[in-house]
Order: sequence, then C-alpha cells, then structure tokens
Amino acid sequence: MDIYLAKRLENFDLEGISYLESAKNLLGFSAQVDSTCLFYVLLNLGIDFDIAIIDYQIREDSKLEVAHAKNLAKKYNKKIFDIKSPKFNSNFEANARTFRIDFFKKIIKSHNYKNLILANHLNDRLEWFLMQFTKGCALNSLLGFDAISKLDDFNIIRPFFNTSKRQILEFLYTNNIKYFIDKSNDDEMYLRNYFRKNFSNHLMEKYENGIKKSLNLLKNEYEILYGQTKIHNLNDNIYFFTKKENHINLHNIDICAKKLGYVISSKQRDEIVKSNYSCITASKIVIDNNSFDIYVAKNDIRYKHSKKIRESFRIRGIPPKIRPLIESIL
Repeated sequence: MDIYLAKRLENFDLEGISYLESAKNLLGFSAQVDSTCLFYVLLNLGIDFDIAIIDYQIREDSKLEVAHAKNLAKKYNKKIFDIKSPKFNSNFEANARTFRIDFFKKIIKSHNYKNLILANHLNDRLEWFLMQFTKGCALNSLLGFDAISKLDDFNIIRPFFNTSKRQILEFLYTNNIKYFIDKSNDDEMYLRNYFRKNFSNHLMEKYENGIKKSLNLLKNEYEILYGQTKIHNLNDNIYFFTKKENHINLHNIDICAKKLGYVISSKQRDEIVKSNYSCITASKIVIDNNSFDIYVAKNDIRYKHSKKIRESFRIRGIPPKIRPLIESIL
C-alpha cells in the first residue's frame, strides 16, 4: 500500500491534528484495529511520530503484536518503546491503566515528547456513557475522555474522537492493512465488553449519526455548566484547585484522580463529601483541604520532616494529610 494514497482518508472527522504538526509525538500502539488505523492515517497526513507498545502477557498473540510493531517501526523509520507489564492477578483493567499511564509518562519525560496520541473513538465514548449512565452518574462523569486534554507537561490527543469503529474497519479493509484482533474483547467478564456486545454495538449500527450529535451537544452543555477547570500542581503527584460548589469540587477531584491513574466511584464521591474533603480513598488517593483550596495527591512516598519544615508547610496553607507527601519546602 502506498501510504500517501490511502483510500477513505477523507471520511474521517479528525480532531487535534494541528497540535501534532511539527511537534514531537508518541502514539500509544497495540497493533490491533484502532491504533493500526491511526498509525496509517498519521502516515498519510505526514505527521511525525514514534510508537510505544505494552505486552500485558495475558494472550498468546501479544508477542506477535510486539514483533509486528517492531517491523512497522523499522519499515517507516519510527522509534519504538516496548515493555512487558507484570501479571496482574486481580483488577486487571485498573492496574493495566495505571501501568500504561506511568509507562507513557516516563517515555514522554525522558524523550521530551509534546503529545501523546491515543486511538479512542466514538464507540468508546458511547460505551463509557452507557456504563456511567447505569451507575447513576451525573453529567460530569458521563462523557469520559476529551479530544484534546493536558496531563502534566504534555497533551493527550485523540484524533478519532468523532470517528466510529465502522469507519476505522472500512479504512483497514479498503487498504488491505494487517491488524490483530484481541480475542479477550469477547469475554463478557469485563464490564466494557458486556456493554459493547449487548448494547453499544447495536446502537451504533442503527443510530451512529444521532449518537455522535447527542454526545457532542452534551459536551457543549458540560462546558457551559462546569467551565474551564483551573487545576494547579505542586509536582507530578499533587494537584490543587479553588473550592467551589460540591458538584464542581467532585468534578475537579475526578480530573485530578484520573491524572494520577485512578477512577473514583460514585460511592467514593459520597464518602469524600461526607469527610468534608479530608480522606484517603481506596488507599490510593489522598484528599485534604484548607480554607480556600482542595488538594488531591497520590498516596505514595511519605517523608519525615523536622518541626521547622512542618511549621513552614502549615504557614503556607498545606493541609495536614498532604504535608508528608511533599519532599521539601515549596
């Protein structure tokens, strides 16, 4: 296939491409349907990028996928970063997500990438919406990821934000592009797979355009209701923002927790409010506040400080639960 003459490229409604032009970009790659399509779309657009792939060691094909990724990287002169994750015996999806984010962060920081490119698409947005909807979530949790977002010092760009799985498969089929299929996607033990097979796939087949329009209208209303969130950080593991109404505070805590690789449940949100924003959630996220701000931190390395340093933290308004997580005076 001539990468500059791919068919059906004009069918894509791509997001965030201007961010990628003349920038240093890293593509989260799996060799499966979505990221393979995005790989070739970016090639056709002349976007410069390298790739990162993770072997989760749970499927026989994973070694073949990594080998295929290395062949593509060699063929198209891309750097490739690959790693084997530990074998997670429980809560695979959450542990894999945390491992994946940490892996990408390390690469981006070490090699000065400006953008992380991910292949999440319209079907993923609907799946998330349906799962959250059935949990009783409010608007701030219904819509999931954005087309363009920021994490630490880099952007996360999702060009397929408004692109359906149908369009992705049509592109791969028309251009005779090789890709792998994750057989575990048929396993309804995973909640997302259950919703995909029983609900979202059928809805997308019949109502794709309406679903796309509705999700984007809800996104616009979300921006009106919550506005632009101003979240600051002391370091990569500690964030804070100005206190507002409860629904906005919880929304901001959600964002901070996701930056730290954790998704807060509806029950945990209730517990956070009851604690008056001073608690440790699932032993992973520390939340505390002062008169003006709410702090959200990763429950990580704890430091022992002298009385003088502890007093300096108090004077600066750092809440008690956050102080041991700070290495030195600000």
